[in-house]
Amino acid sequence: MNSESEAGATDGSRGRPRLKRQRASTQAAHTGRGLWAWCLETYATVDPRSLGLFRILFALVLLHDVGRRWPDLADHYSNAGWLTNHFLLYRPMSDHLFSLYLAFSTPSEVHVIAAFHLAVNFFLLIGWRTRLMQCLAFVLIVSLNSRNIMLENGGFVVMHLIALWTMFLPLGQRFSVDALLLSLAQRRETSVEALNDAREPRFRTGPVVALAVPVIILQFACIYYFNVVHKTGSAWRDGSAVYYFFAQDRMVTWFGAWARQHVNLDFVRIVTWSTLVIESLVALCLVSPVYTKRARMIGWALVLCLHFGIDVVVQLGPFSYAMFVIHAIFIPREFWDFWRRRTVEKHGVRVLWLDPSSALEMRLARLVQRSLPSGSVRFGERNAAESRAEPYVTSGAGTETRSEPLRRSRALLALARPSWPLRLGLSWLALPSCQRLLDRVLGSVLEQRARQAPPARAADEGAQGRGEAPPTARALAIARLRRAAGNVVLACFVAACASQMLMENRAIPEALKPKSRPEWMTALVVYPRLFQGWSMFAPDPPRDDGKVVVEGRTKDGRRFDPLSQGVPDYDLNPTQGFEMNQLWGDFHRRIWQHRFRSYWNGFRDYLRNHHELTGHPENELAAFEVYYISEVVPPPGGQRAAPKKDHLFSWGNMRRFDAASGPNSTP
Repeated sequence: MNSESEAGATDGSRGRPRLKRQRASTQAAHTGRGLWAWCLETYATVDPRSLGLFRILFALVLLHDVGRRWPDLADHYSNAGWLTNHFLLYRPMSDHLFSLYLAFSTPSEVHVIAAFHLAVNFFLLIGWRTRLMQCLAFVLIVSLNSRNIMLENGGFVVMHLIALWTMFLPLGQRFSVDALLLSLAQRRETSVEALNDAREPRFRTGPVVALAVPVIILQFACIYYFNVVHKTGSAWRDGSAVYYFFAQDRMVTWFGAWARQHVNLDFVRIVTWSTLVIESLVALCLVSPVYTKRARMIGWALVLCLHFGIDVVVQLGPFSYAMFVIHAIFIPREFWDFWRRRTVEKHGVRVLWLDPSSALEMRLARLVQRSLPSGSVRFGERNAAESRAEPYVTSGAGTETRSEPLRRSRALLALARPSWPLRLGLSWLALPSCQRLLDRVLGSVLEQRARQAPPARAADEGAQGRGEAPPTARALAIARLRRAAGNVVLACFVAACASQMLMENRAIPEALKPKSRPEWMTALVVYPRLFQGWSMFAPDPPRDDGKVVVEGRTKDGRRFDPLSQGVPDYDLNPTQGFEMNQLWGDFHRRIWQHRFRSYWNGFRDYLRNHHELTGHPENELAAFEVYYISEVVPPPGGQRAAPKKDHLFSWGNMRRFDAASGPNSTP
């Protein structure tokens, strides 16, 4: 063998292990990429339709949260109430306090910003300027709750967290005005063939991959996890915790007040232990690496059972609704595809006959096409010899075929049948009087628009009428830069909230708790109230209850309590509960505490001027004394002890009224 062959043999013998190493490294790289792709698909990917549904549900929760406070805005959030904005700025309840509501003083001014707050939530609901409305909704809900943080509870914090984390998600890609306007601008159909062309989707259908998705999963898994591990008290172990929920008259609803008279202790134990089991299962379902989509839907069903049961028994503000709506983000793509196919199969295909030369009819057709599920409506060109001089809808039921002019409300109902949101919104058309009224209005509007609309442009042969050019390199670079900046901001909030979670939760070992952190982290947590201590009703539910009673005397000598708008009532065990909402319930529980003593002067002024706020001068108080009446809730089957009566403060001369009325006039 010559030297060349020897060299080749030597290289070949050495090349085999090198080839094996290269194959091994290539396989490892493929495995690594496969694992990363699986992680992205499982924990960082959501469907844009699920984001759109979440936006609608969350906006409804925000609207409800502001609306429920509307009657009490003057009492708790204006200078006519017990906490004026100038005193709050002088003696803030917390460091790093921020609230736009502090710029509004009188009840009328506060109602103006609350109306603006409602408008922002409504625009978020319909998805108009969605990104801007997401930011405004976050700033406004934080501002409203920070205006009076004595009324704060875990539900407020959850609302802040949801608004923050979802700011980094594109909530307006589906079911929104923004998506509709973008679709109309990008695809300008000018013919019946273009309307029926389904080769390219008119809305985004691809998945959304975002860093905020795993953050939301971990956030809510931690909420449920810590709420379970912190419930170590005897009431949770022996199963009596729900009994103490029922005994909270300041929180109990009318249904809870009725139910506590008819449930036995065995049922209470089952519900108590079931609560711990459900909270544990929800945490596992959120992070489950197997059967992930089904597990999260099961978790959503468990959340619905748990929080609906809580909300019908006790009032916790927006907590139950917020914990429910966040799970809409995790609805899988398969559900939406199944729902669309099922809808088309069930309701069939509607045919909208129109004249493509009419600009008005083409506009209506494009709107109809984007408002209904894909494949549920088709378009036909109306025959010139057809007697009808307007667009109409043809729908079939079995062998029967019906045609209705589009100006008729029955045609709108026929078109909307495959879409449950539209069908729900148009359900009022079932009333004959409403049908006749809409027929007249719709007919006149269509006739007026038809006279004003210019004729439609002829469509180019085979053209789809796309209206916008592809984005430029500069636009793509700016989009990437904005996305990177958003991820940096998100990472800063994640780091701050993670440190807060380690510091606040008792279940975290002391060795893992940070001893200090940068001031910017504290500011990021406290300004928007992003606290992470999850121990609601832990380690035990509250075992005491009470309320504030004002023993007041009007100028004509009547006993009057401005808080109850009636005669002072010292009963701590009414059959129907105290009948308070969440705001007043938390006010009664906290205002008597020593840490809020500096705010008693404002409470005193509020009672003195309450007749001006309500517009009842006959109820002006000449003197009053304020008490906190409390009791310790006995264990199941125990005897109730006598209530405790603590005197907080007084104003005016009560002795002259007591002397005139007799020694036993005041309970």
